[in-house]
Amino acid sequence: MSPNSPPNDNTKGQDGPQSNGQGYQPFTLQENIQQLSQIDESIAQLMSQTATSLNALTIPSSSSTAPNGEAPTSDPPAQKEAFKTATDSFLTTLHSIDVRMKRQIMALEEAGIINLANEPRQGPNGGTKASLKPNGLGTVGGLDVGWLNSRSTRVEREMEGELWHEVKEFLQKEQGDRVET
Repeated sequence: MSPNSPPNDNTKGQDGPQSNGQGYQPFTLQENIQQLSQIDESIAQLMSQTATSLNALTIPSSSSTAPNGEAPTSDPPAQKEAFKTATDSFLTTLHSIDVRMKRQIMALEEAGIINLANEPRQGPNGGTKASLKPNGLGTVGGLDVGWLNSRSTRVEREMEGELWHEVKEFLQKEQGDRVET
């Protein structure tokens, strides 16, 4: 696949029944992993296309010389066209990544790994009942995992202990240097 060619955008199972009479068939695990790999490659292409776009906008420095010994010349129309081409390629790739990521999210929901439905469930007393399924936003059963993790002080205590140890060593070293001089 060349850097400017659009990525392979598989559409299996997207349009409901197929023309050959088969019903809806979700992607297999292997196909999903392959698509994630293609998304990863496309993200690397985005970085390359961004660099190309920025290079097209950069004015060549007078200190740099071409391999044949001549100073580089500025060609605004060519730079504009290079920028436009790189930007168009960037946006096409970005859209493709967006579509494929949404497809992967739908596959996760279909497999029951995440639940993106916002329908409140009713408990026995008429109140809403928290779902024990992850909702894709970092909460499970009404508990915000990020909030819970931020309340843990273990890492903070360990780092503080390391810092106190470093300070102690530093002060002992400084005190030892003063005695010797």
